[in-house]
Amino acid sequence: MLSQLSPLWGWITDNAIVVGGLASIGHVLIWGIAMQVAVSDARALRRPALLIKHGKARRVEGPCLVSNMGHGVVFVESILARLETDRQTLTCDITELTDEDTRQQPSSSDEDTTEKGDTDKGGGEEEGELVTRMGPLNSMQYMKASSFDRIIAYTARQHGLTLDHDYTVKGSDEVIKAIDINLIVIQATEKRPIGARRRFQLVQNDNGPMLVVPESHQTHQLYSRRQRRALDQWRQDINIESL
Repeated sequence: MLSQLSPLWGWITDNAIVVGGLASIGHVLIWGIAMQVAVSDARALRRPALLIKHGKARRVEGPCLVSNMGHGVVFVESILARLETDRQTLTCDITELTDEDTRQQPSSSDEDTTEKGDTDKGGGEEEGELVTRMGPLNSMQYMKASSFDRIIAYTARQHGLTLDHDYTVKGSDEVIKAIDINLIVIQATEKRPIGARRRFQLVQNDNGPMLVVPESHQTHQLYSRRQRRALDQWRQDINIESL
């Protein structure tokens, strides 16, 4: 056995400098890969995972819930709604809504859907009281962004439209098809805002209530440079509309 290894050992001895250099390069490569993995894991831990979800068995009267499932605190700057009909798309800032804003929303149920939120933001809306969803959202915390029916009615009314109980535009055959909920948040470790988006279809249940059904199983996270430029544009549009 030793005699078979003698030629190999002799070759290693004769080429000790080359072998040592290759071993050093391999060592550096291994450490480089390990450091890259560690940096990627650290970035993933810092990056928030934002979740937009419906409540109350997907009924349109149910709450729209916003959750921070990441490890860091985020500051919710804006919540935008994009309402899609079979003819047009309507955009509205819903960061601050009052009971007065949504008093005449259509409803397919007599059930009172105003509930006290699970955080101090977005719950317990009293008549005429300013309720803001802007503010910090801790890790594993969620808040109510209002109910879907209120968001839909308010967005439509901001564009001069009134909805019937079947979510068609009053005096027209224009139909509400879907709604996008978009978040703009700020994180201390990021120079530019990040965000999230989720799209819900309005579906009429057979002989039952109107439902909001998500198009995908996950909330779409907005992290890329192109997406962040779009978020910057959204922020500018909001500031212009608020003037």
